[in-house]
Order: sequence, then structure tokens, then C-alpha cells
Amino acid sequence: MLTTNRSYWENELYDQTYDLIVIGAGLTGLSSAYFYKQEFPEAKVLVLDRGFYPIGASTRNAGFACIGSVGELIADLEIESEEVVKQRIKDRYEGLLLLRKTLGDDHIDYEDCGGWEIFTNSDEFSTASEYIPRFNSWMEDILGEKDVLEARHYLENSAIFNKLEGMLHPGKMVKTLHQKCITSGIEFRWNSEVSKLDTSLNKILLENDHEFKADKLVVATNAFSSTLLPDSGIKPGRGYVFITNEINNLDWKGTFHFEKGYVYFRNIGNNRMLIGGGRHIAYDQESVSEFGINETIKEYLINFSNNTLKLPLGWEIDQEWSGIMGFTDSKSYLLEHVDKNCVLAAGLSGMGVALGMNLGKKAAGLV
Repeated sequence: MLTTNRSYWENELYDQTYDLIVIGAGLTGLSSAYFYKQEFPEAKVLVLDRGFYPIGASTRNAGFACIGSVGELIADLEIESEEVVKQRIKDRYEGLLLLRKTLGDDHIDYEDCGGWEIFTNSDEFSTASEYIPRFNSWMEDILGEKDVLEARHYLENSAIFNKLEGMLHPGKMVKTLHQKCITSGIEFRWNSEVSKLDTSLNKILLENDHEFKADKLVVATNAFSSTLLPDSGIKPGRGYVFITNEINNLDWKGTFHFEKGYVYFRNIGNNRMLIGGGRHIAYDQESVSEFGINETIKEYLINFSNNTLKLPLGWEIDQEWSGIMGFTDSKSYLLEHVDKNCVLAAGLSGMGVALGMNLGKKAAGLV
């Protein structure tokens, strides 16, 4: 580690107390900083991130702009009240509207393609279809949208179509928001891993022994929040994604869910597939904060691609990666004071694209 005495000029530049410091430069953290700066243009705002760029989940997800498949909503009703599930749908919907309005569809490659939930079991499809009138009534009541869900077929598969969903480019999403933050005067420190966080004094000590002070703090580290705040209750969950090589005459176009949302896939361009998920077949193994590829899940998704999607013979994996999500026991995110002037905004439970910006905006208001 390179260390040296600071110059007079460096002390003048760096030894200051910020109005707000945000830890975490993913979608939630950037949004917290951006909306705080919009409210207080003269405020000194700093964003810290441990990576060269944010590597948790904001730029490593599949790029789905979704509010929840029927299968997922049914599963949620088994563990949560109707009121909570409805509120989550509303939060996701409003979060996506805010994201698109703030960044612009063209800047994030947003495509209003709708979303499909695919079924290979006729009984499961029949059961899910019975919920369509109920959920459509919800959508009209809480979102003002009519006939959102419809039972259809896609290729040879029974399916439920959701007209409100779409896809986007996560990398361009974060880049666009980062540029907005820079333009508004927000400062950044990359490769700045926090070793100690004192929420009572609002002091942050980095691994390189640099110290920062702020009047207010927002912790937006999602899956990694328990490292800084051990009592947060947020648990990590690793997700696996791969993209195929080019496939001639690719039939699958749009966003798709399978197995209550645990498996997801979409087209990239006109002739490549992105496929991810499978965490449900290895929960315990994937409840980790280390990046890596679970071979059991990889094999499961390859078999799914061959046997269910029926991709043509000879397709190959061109790129693969993992991302780390943050989960709460209830699937509802955490937005709370952990100290008088420190707010935790994390635990998006795999729905960061839909929830992250609005959560960041709420955190900016709360702090």
C-alpha cells in the first residue's frame, strides 16, 4: 500500500467535514447522493465505494424491469399479508417510473417489451391463471392499470403475459446516473474500502487509514451491509448469469420468468440469450458474499436451456459471471436509522433495478 505524508494542499482539499457521505456506489447509493444534492445544491456530498466500480448487483444483474411474476406473487402470499405484497408491487412500479423519468429511456436502452412467465406443468399454469382476475384487480386499484396480466402461449409453452414489464442495460443505467452525480458536483472515492464505521460520531476509517467525517451518513451497501453493520439482518445471496454465443433465428424475444421467478432469461440483441438464476436448487451454498460459479446451478441452467428452451444444438456459453444480492427475511427492503444521523438503505431482495432509485430517494429524504 502506497503511503506518504500529505502536502499542505492535500490537507486543505481532503480534511473537511461533508454534509453527507454515502457508502456504496450502486443504484441505491448513487440515488441517495443525487437526490440529496438536488434538494441541497450547496451541500458537500461524497460517495465511497470499495471497488474500481460498483460490483455488487447493480451492474451484474440481468437487466429486468419487472414488478413480479404471478408465481412469485403467489409464493409471497404464502408468507406475507396481502397488504405487504400489494405495497411491494406499488414500490416496484413507482421505482421503475422514477428510474425511467430520471435517466431517460434512451440512456438506459429501455425496451417496453412486456414480460412472460413460462409454465411447463399444466396444473401449475391452471393454478396461476386462477389468480389473474385477483391480481388484475390489484393492479387497477393500486397502479391505475387495467388488464395487466393475460393467459397466453409463447411458442409451445403456456404463459402469462405482463404488459407493464420491460428490459434495460444495467451498465448504462449506472453510468448515466453516475454522470448526473458528477455534473451536480458530487465527489467520488473509488477503491476505498471502509474498515471501521462510527455511526455515533459519523466517522469513516478506510483500509488505507484515511478518515472521513460527515454530518450525515447513508449506508447503501446492500448484500455487504452486515460487514459494516452486523445487526442489520441482511443476508447475501449469489446469483449466476451467462450469455450465449450468437444463435441464428432466435425465437425467444422479450423478458421471461420460470419457477416463480427463480429462473429468468431474455434476448440480448437479436441473436443471443441471457439466462440466469437457479439459486433455489442450492440455497445454502449460494447464501454467500463471495463471487464464484456454482457448477450444480450452471449444469441446471444448461439443461434448462437444452430441454425447456430447446436452444439449437451447438450453442455455447460466451460469458458468465455472478453478482451478490442482499435479502431480508421478509423480502421487504430496510430503510431505517441505525443512529441519529445515519440511515441504512439496503436489502432489495433481488429487485434492485425496480426498487433501488426510489429507495435511494427515500433515504435522502430520511437522512
